[in-house]
Amino acid sequence: MVPDEIEIPNYRDIAEFFWKRGELRYLLWQQQEEIYDNIRALPKFQENIVVLCSRQYGKSFLGVLMAVEDCLRFPGYTVPVVGPTIKQTVDIVNQAMRKIEAKDPMGIIKRSKSESRWYIGESELVVGGFDVKTASRQRGKTALRIYVEEVMDSNPDDYRESIRSDLGPMLTHSPEPQIIFLTTPPRIPDHPFITETIPAAKLANSFYEYTIDHNKQLSQEQYDACVRRCGGKDTVEFLREYMVKVVRDTSIVVVSSFNRELDVTDQTNQRFDNYQVVTDWGGTRDKTVSLLMAYDYASDVDYVLDEMSWPSNTPTATIAPRLFELEKMHFSTHAERYADVQQVGPDLIQTHGYNFSNVPKGDWQAAINKLNVRFSQRKMKIHPRCKLLIQTLDSGIFNKQRTDFERTEALGHCDALAALMYGNQTLKRANPDPSMSSAYVYSNQASSRLFRPENAGMLSIAKAINPHSNRWKR
Repeated sequence: MVPDEIEIPNYRDIAEFFWKRGELRYLLWQQQEEIYDNIRALPKFQENIVVLCSRQYGKSFLGVLMAVEDCLRFPGYTVPVVGPTIKQTVDIVNQAMRKIEAKDPMGIIKRSKSESRWYIGESELVVGGFDVKTASRQRGKTALRIYVEEVMDSNPDDYRESIRSDLGPMLTHSPEPQIIFLTTPPRIPDHPFITETIPAAKLANSFYEYTIDHNKQLSQEQYDACVRRCGGKDTVEFLREYMVKVVRDTSIVVVSSFNRELDVTDQTNQRFDNYQVVTDWGGTRDKTVSLLMAYDYASDVDYVLDEMSWPSNTPTATIAPRLFELEKMHFSTHAERYADVQQVGPDLIQTHGYNFSNVPKGDWQAAINKLNVRFSQRKMKIHPRCKLLIQTLDSGIFNKQRTDFERTEALGHCDALAALMYGNQTLKRANPDPSMSSAYVYSNQASSRLFRPENAGMLSIAKAINPHSNRWKR
C-alpha cells in the first residue's frame, strides 16, 4: 500500500521533466533505442555516422526526434535535416514533427510560416535538400549536427557537392560536428555515399546495419507482406529496401544486362581476327573516350581490350599520339578506326595524320537495345583494365525523361558507353578469310596451344592459317 504522504507524479509532470532535460528517448520503440544509444555513445567529433536501416523501421522518426533533442539541449543552434530534395524531406519531417509536437507537454515547439522550419525553444530545426543550398539559406548560423534522411534517391553530383561545399562548412564551429546518415542504400553502386561515405564510416567504427530481421515490431504476417510486395526475397527491391544490401538496380541503369562477374575477363593470351579503335569525342563539355576492340570469329564474341580517356577540352595534339600508342602496344596496327568527332575531324587527319571513318548515327535507343542484347547473350567481354567502361556499364543511368544519359562527375556523359555503342555497330564480324575451309577455323584455345615451346615447329602452319597469328599477346 502506498503511504498517503507520497505523491505520485502524473504523466505530464514526468514528460515535462524529460523535455526540460532534452531527453526524449522514452518516445522510441525498443528497436529504435539501440540505434539511438549507439549514436549517442560515439565521440563528439565522430564526423560521419552511417546507419543503413530497413524500410518501416522508424528511422525517419528517430532522426527527427534526435534533431529535436539537439535543439532542446543546445540553445541558439540550427539543426538541419536533409534529404534528396527539399520537397521530399519536408513531407518526411513534417509527418514526424506532428507526432512529436503532440507529445510536447510545454508547447515549446512552434511552427514557422515556412514548411521547412520549426522553432524549438531558442533553436531551429530546418529542412534541406541536396537539390538546394541549405547552408546559403542559413547564412550566419552554426549547425550543431546534421541528419541526412534517405540518400537512396539523391543525385550523385548533388550529394557530393552538398556534403563537401554546403553542409560540411556549416559544422565548422559546432561543439559536436556530426553528420548522421539514416538511410537505405542508393540504387547505383558507384554513388559517392557508397564509394566514399560508407568506407570512411567503417574505418571510424561508426557504421551500423539494421535489416528487416531486426525489426521486432513486425508480425509474421507483416513481414510476409513486405516480401510479397517486393516479389520475393531474392529481388533487387527486397535486398536493397529491407536487407540494406548494396545492389545494382537494373530498372534504372542503361545496360541492364551487363554482369560484372560474367562479362569482365582477362583476354591477355588470346588472338583476335578483327581489331578496331572507336572514339567518342567529348569536346568542350564531356570526356573523350577511346576503346580498342576486337572480334573472335570462332566464338562470335566481341572483346574490349583497352581504353583511354581524357577530360573535356583536351587538345588533339595530346590525344592523337596516345591513339597511335594504343594501337602499337596491342600489336594492332591493322586496326580499323572510327570516331564521333565534330570540328576537330580535319585537324586529326591533316595535322596529326590520324585517318578514321565516321561512326554511324542512327536510332539511339535501338543502339542501346542492341548492346543489351549482346551482353544478354554473353557475347561482349571487357578487360579488367577498362575501369571507366566497367564503371559506366555498372552505374550509367538515363536522365529523368529517359531521352539521354545522365551526366555525373565520375562518368561524364556516359562517354565510355557511347564509344561502346558505336563499336558494337562498327565491329566487323565476318569471317576474316572466307577462302579458308571451315576445317581450318580454330578456336583461341587451339591457337594458344600452337604457341607452346614444344609446338614451335607448327608456327609456320599457324601463320599459313592466320597471317596475324603472332599478334596474340600484349
